[in-house]
Amino acid sequence: MWKNVWMLGVAVAAAAAVASCAGMGGYGPAAPTAYEVWIPDQGHDKILIYAVTEGDGTVRVTKSGEIALAPAGREPTVAPHILLFGPGYKRAYVAGVRAAGMHVVDTERRAVIARVPTGKGSHAATPSWAGDRIWVANLGDNNIVEVVAQGDNYTRGRTIATDPRPSCAFWSRDDRTFWVVTGGPAKAPLDQAGTVTVVDARAGKVRQVIQPIGRDGCAVVPSHDERWLYSSSPTQFTVADAKTGQIVKRIRPSGPDGHGFMPTPDGKYILLAVRQADAVDVLDATTLDRVRTVPVGSRPDLFDLSPSGRYAFISLRGKAITGDPHALTGKEPGFAVLDTQTWQVVAKVRVEGEDADIHGIATRPSGFWDWYRARR
Repeated sequence: MWKNVWMLGVAVAAAAAVASCAGMGGYGPAAPTAYEVWIPDQGHDKILIYAVTEGDGTVRVTKSGEIALAPAGREPTVAPHILLFGPGYKRAYVAGVRAAGMHVVDTERRAVIARVPTGKGSHAATPSWAGDRIWVANLGDNNIVEVVAQGDNYTRGRTIATDPRPSCAFWSRDDRTFWVVTGGPAKAPLDQAGTVTVVDARAGKVRQVIQPIGRDGCAVVPSHDERWLYSSSPTQFTVADAKTGQIVKRIRPSGPDGHGFMPTPDGKYILLAVRQADAVDVLDATTLDRVRTVPVGSRPDLFDLSPSGRYAFISLRGKAITGDPHALTGKEPGFAVLDTQTWQVVAKVRVEGEDADIHGIATRPSGFWDWYRARR
């Protein structure tokens, strides 16, 4: 076991060095300083868009628009949960846990151009790097459903059964493998459920199941060289060998309810949201030790990064539209901006509306996603 951990540290260090030497920290010196932040509001069935201008230690944020996903009503009918951009940031894919499917948004026109039913409790719609396929994880149906994109025509493809409650996912750089996290049975012991399911995306079959990563698993992201698979759950951050499926390290978050996480493009850190601690744990990406814990606001959830990679944008929950109110309800729905050089919150945006609930967040363009796209 200790040998595996030592090998892990060497491999991660090498990957970080390669990334740094290749100038893969977002766009590097040419990174744009003006960009957008998109956040789905589960409570009001819409996407809120903000214009951002960053400086050296400063970030200015102004609202620039919104996109309605459904007519306003007493209760949300879509509850948009997670938003991800496709290639070139031309399309946004939004999974709605009450819509039983995904919405496709033209990002330039800021308009919904397609709605695709996929199943109950659609949690995340994850596009391939090529953009020709999107896998949608359906919590309520315990499966993932393929959506095939031909231009702006979207049709259902294959369905693959998974362990209970699939949630979030990631594609390999060659679009051959698809990793999806599952939460496991709702009443299972916290540390004895949850998986990373490895799918052969071309054959449409489950190839491997890595377990247990902790009940209510949130996310899975590979290391830059795809040697390791990182995953998170409320009780642990897990590192597994991507080839063998062996779990080589488990890290306890600093408080209850570890959730979303994201590696920084410079290869130095992994940021982990700890929801009930109202904080972000900063993990050293080489040693995987926790180096600091930063208070960021009420109920932090998911991340994205600025094109430069310097600023982390962190969604903050509001009224719990989905899930356990005790675990998820926050007091300041919106997002916080964390400077990853000073570890100070340099801006905070609160959205309007008594029932606002922010979970997903995505920057356009993004340092993180362009870093991963650079692997191609």
